[in-house]
Amino acid sequence: MSEPANSLIDLGFVDPVDRRASGVIKWNRYPDRVIPAWVAEHDFGPPPAVVERLRELVDVRAFGYHSAGDDVGPAFSRWAAQRHGWTPDPGLILPTANVLQGIWACVEALTEPGDGIMYTPPVYPPFQDVPPTTDRRAVHWPLVLTETGWHYDFDALSELLEADPGISLLLLCHPHNPTGRVLTAGELARIVELAHEHDLTIVSDEIHSDLVYEGSTHVPMLTVPGAASRTVAVTSGVKTFALGGMSCSVAVCGNDRLRSALRSIPAELLGAPNRMGCEASITAWETGSEWADDLLAVLDRNRRHLFDRIRTDLPEVTMFLPESTFVAWLDLSAFDTGDHPARWLRHMTGVACGNGPNFGPAAENHVRITFGTSAELLDEIADRIITGLKG
Repeated sequence: MSEPANSLIDLGFVDPVDRRASGVIKWNRYPDRVIPAWVAEHDFGPPPAVVERLRELVDVRAFGYHSAGDDVGPAFSRWAAQRHGWTPDPGLILPTANVLQGIWACVEALTEPGDGIMYTPPVYPPFQDVPPTTDRRAVHWPLVLTETGWHYDFDALSELLEADPGISLLLLCHPHNPTGRVLTAGELARIVELAHEHDLTIVSDEIHSDLVYEGSTHVPMLTVPGAASRTVAVTSGVKTFALGGMSCSVAVCGNDRLRSALRSIPAELLGAPNRMGCEASITAWETGSEWADDLLAVLDRNRRHLFDRIRTDLPEVTMFLPESTFVAWLDLSAFDTGDHPARWLRHMTGVACGNGPNFGPAAENHVRITFGTSAELLDEIADRIITGLKG
């Protein structure tokens, strides 16, 4: 008997052989002896209802031209209302192929060559590609590391904006990748206040917004008073539902002016989400709430387990408990890792992690490790790291 569409596949089990056979890049970049924890993709796959919907489309050979993109905005709006208490106007939601396309479109539509594009290193590496590929300037507003974790410095933000009136766009990673930091409502309000003072556009990448743990709350930027006239939020179901190979995301504009600006870019230069990506995302958003709750519970257990093991068995490595995402940010400064700490760690342990320096300034001697996997594999990852570094 097949499983009901909304039942929960065992989120406690991951078969490495099956994952490699699937052809996903996470499991096929390195030799079989290496455990992959380098890309921000969990190993549990999408909800069963998504798989069932895609099978239905294959069975009827639904590969022709389509209008499924018309249903993406309304489906996301309902999901945001259910999960975050925010009901964006579907008329202000533009489907895109992926979140990065939405970011580049915002830069093209809302800034000029030579403008400053600000972001918050250490940060998701593609953010650093925005300025050089668009003839804009990179401006760093770095997170600050203290004994309690990573923090935003709002005095520094104010000083940067005051000193450089050419900064026109803040690219915000919200929640933050790789540190797992979640901005509070008060912090977001301060960003909006400064955006109005300095004529700043905010592009808020909220792709990890469904993966925030108890004790923190994701506040959508577009719910912050005053944010709408200056903000485009970009997001997708890629991280929550493991749809990285699917082509579908959304750019949520705060008002008609921003939507018109994005619409001014020729669609032929941007591409569009494909049928399978749209259908997978719509199905996930419409049926996946209970599944997402169960996923979050598994990830919460994993983050605490990894944190406890590192703190207890390898205190030389600094790890702060992430408030969101399914990645941990490890400081290996106590070791001589060289200029490529992920490669050094892989050679020492057989675990492939994300390389800290790729995340920009303040990321030296760090690695990013993905803990979105089974308890068994997570323990093997921890065992290898602890044994390898102690040895």
